[in-house]
Amino acid sequence: MIPGGGDLRFDRMPPLWVPLRAFVAAPLLGAAGGVTLSAVGPAAFAQRWAPGLIAAAHLVTVGFLTLVMVGAILQVLPVVTGVPVPGTRRVGPITQLGVALGAVALAAGVGGTLPELSGVGAVLLGVGLGVFTVAALTGAWQARRNPTGRAMGLSVASLVAVAGLGVFLLAGHAGWLTLRRDLTDVHLAWALAGWVGLLVMGVSFQVVPMFQVTPTYPKVVERFLPALGFAGLIVWTAGRLGAGPVLATTGILTVVAVFGAYAVTTLRLQSRRRRKLPDPTTDAWRLGMGSLLVAVSMVAASTMGALDLAATAPALVFGVLAVFGFGVSVIEGMLYKIVPFLSWLHLQNVITSRDLVGRVKIRNMRQLLPPPRGHFTAHAAALGMLLVAVVLRGFWVRLAGLAVAVDFGWLALILIGVVRRHREDRRSIMASVG
Repeated sequence: MIPGGGDLRFDRMPPLWVPLRAFVAAPLLGAAGGVTLSAVGPAAFAQRWAPGLIAAAHLVTVGFLTLVMVGAILQVLPVVTGVPVPGTRRVGPITQLGVALGAVALAAGVGGTLPELSGVGAVLLGVGLGVFTVAALTGAWQARRNPTGRAMGLSVASLVAVAGLGVFLLAGHAGWLTLRRDLTDVHLAWALAGWVGLLVMGVSFQVVPMFQVTPTYPKVVERFLPALGFAGLIVWTAGRLGAGPVLATTGILTVVAVFGAYAVTTLRLQSRRRRKLPDPTTDAWRLGMGSLLVAVSMVAASTMGALDLAATAPALVFGVLAVFGFGVSVIEGMLYKIVPFLSWLHLQNVITSRDLVGRVKIRNMRQLLPPPRGHFTAHAAALGMLLVAVVLRGFWVRLAGLAVAVDFGWLALILIGVVRRHREDRRSIMASVG
């Protein structure tokens, strides 16, 4: 029995390899980000625009977060709304290859290792994300009556802004255009709040009740919060680009209120879980929501003049909390459940299609992926070490980078283990047929 899965359209899901390839490859790019941070060392935290920091951060944000989220949309949109992303079998590989190679080229270019690759990264990411956004927006528009479909559509629309600004900034790094540093914070806001934040919000409307066995989100949250967050970003951007400080303040405080309310709502739902046993997925989401609350509190304090987020240390703390504490935590928590679930579900479909129900035994979800408590501890430790490194600098930056690499590398091994067990069970099924 699948909790909360009664209205889901599993008959519409894409082939397993479409999302799974992205889910397995993404941690390897995240690990490369940790290795980069460790190799650069203290210079990466010397200022918020340090080339080594930008390179490491984009291997995590583009290489890990974006690659996983692309796979999640291709998987979740058709199952939740019944509307598939057009051309999924072609869009998936093109997007995933463009994002993965583009992230590596971007990191090498902006990090200073091979500056000429900045332009290559811009082209690869532009093509990969361009193909994806056209297809995903088409599907999301058709699914706009569904809360998750609407949130995904707004998230992908945010990705258009993120990708456009990112490619423009990369072209500046490559020397093709004038580099507009003033657009960097706009790019960052749409990436963290729009692309990552709104997508996490939309997906959570399904996966939190389903996998963490909580009550469903209130209808008012599902209906209004994503739209309010998107509108707040538009208003803030207009104010930031010249429409005036009043609009900018109104917009950013709206965004803060939306994500603060979302985090509090999620934590309240988790406190009412019907299963009270310890669960690394729930722990990861709690860590993510706690990090989100601190991050939006910092933005609110900065808006009110009580904190200077342009200063190096506060900016780094905010970035660590928003990217690693919030984004990475909740996505790792999602992967703990969705990868074994998809593997199990596809095996069940093979059994059913070959009339082997009750005649072949396969692993359940917990056997495909035993609760990864050790990995979650390593992730929480990496987050703590990153925060310590912001304060103490020195060799702590190298240690934090290694901790990040261990976190992502361990996750990759966990997911590869699920794939291996899935293949073993599939071979067992096919042997029964023969």
